[in-house]
Amino acid sequence: MFSFRTSPASQRLSTLIMGGSAVLLVLCIIAYPDKSFQASLQGLKVWWTIIFPALLPFLILSEMLKAYGWVHGIGVLLDPFMRTLFRLPGIGGWAWSVGWTAGYPAGAEAVVRLRRDNELSRLEAERLLGLTHAASPIFMIAVVGVGFLQQAELGLVIAVVHWVSSFFMMFIVRWTGAYHPAADRLPIRRTAPDAPKPLWKRMLQAMEQAHRRDGRAFGRLLGESVTSSVQTLMMIGGYIMMFSVIVQVLRIAVPQEFGAYLLNGLFEVNLGAYSLGSATFRSPLFQTALIGAVIAWSGISAHLQVHSLTRGTDLRYSRFFLMRLLHAASAFLLTFILWHPLHSLLRLAPPEQAAFRLLDAENGLGEAPSSWIQSLADLASAPGWLQSLALVPVLCILLLIGMTLSLFIGRWKRT
Repeated sequence: MFSFRTSPASQRLSTLIMGGSAVLLVLCIIAYPDKSFQASLQGLKVWWTIIFPALLPFLILSEMLKAYGWVHGIGVLLDPFMRTLFRLPGIGGWAWSVGWTAGYPAGAEAVVRLRRDNELSRLEAERLLGLTHAASPIFMIAVVGVGFLQQAELGLVIAVVHWVSSFFMMFIVRWTGAYHPAADRLPIRRTAPDAPKPLWKRMLQAMEQAHRRDGRAFGRLLGESVTSSVQTLMMIGGYIMMFSVIVQVLRIAVPQEFGAYLLNGLFEVNLGAYSLGSATFRSPLFQTALIGAVIAWSGISAHLQVHSLTRGTDLRYSRFFLMRLLHAASAFLLTFILWHPLHSLLRLAPPEQAAFRLLDAENGLGEAPSSWIQSLADLASAPGWLQSLALVPVLCILLLIGMTLSLFIGRWKRT
């Protein structure tokens, strides 16, 4: 569907750089075989125990719901909300919900499928790609907050700032004029002839038309969905293992402090959040802001996963890269702005007292964390399939909120 041309000079330069980097990496692996093996094994463990069981159900169900027209039906309901806020079609609401619950790169996978089916224009898909690329709430609250910082409250603050900064980034992109309104149109205006019909009838009609266009039987659909999802996860696992080795090699070659913080945060989000969370900072505010920026940046490993998913389409990585920088900068700055308001609004303990409160709780001298925060914390040690089931209510809540707002916006525009 899409084809691209690159100049011979750029091809030769790319071949020289990538080939030389591969040779250097092989030499480093030969020089440090034990550390390279341990790093690769660590990446495999993270992928097999967390990433694979958490993402596989979402990828399979996303493909099946799309084939049966549910994605298109939800798109009709979310259309007023998405167009008013982000200048995006409502069908992108499904990709948004998947990205914000399952974490990256599930959102990119959903966006790429919509673009390949010509449900989104190029500019719409590029903007939606920046919105859907977000960390999972389980990762931010349970893994980072409880596992790395030993304070679930800080994980909740990181999650709220992460979402608010994503909205802030999208509003900047929406109003900067980087996307020309005349070019920001759907390839096909599917809902224009059905405007006078009630919303629920247009939703059912969109579902029926989408299912008829797909036409696959259930057995074939299930098999192809599993095959496609496993192939995507195998690619993700390869990236995680390779970057675990690359980060380990670079940490040997550079000073320890530089490698422990900057390299980890630059290349891999899990290693970066762990190194910052386990370090000793005088200011928990500055530490939380750094971790929030690292999570918003998401690491070159996640960038390359998105780049691999978008290959074969006309989506530009440069747009995604700039939105990642904007999201990271927004998360860092908004942490300082929202730090005290969030602690007051959510009635959380002051961060300086949280560690003592947790120690007192373990000794029976104080109160334990709130039950709903503790429930999220318990998911950090739960099996992968249980984490996947726990994300389903979050996905349903996001869709329900979006549908409700869309109904109000659509009714308000008609009056």
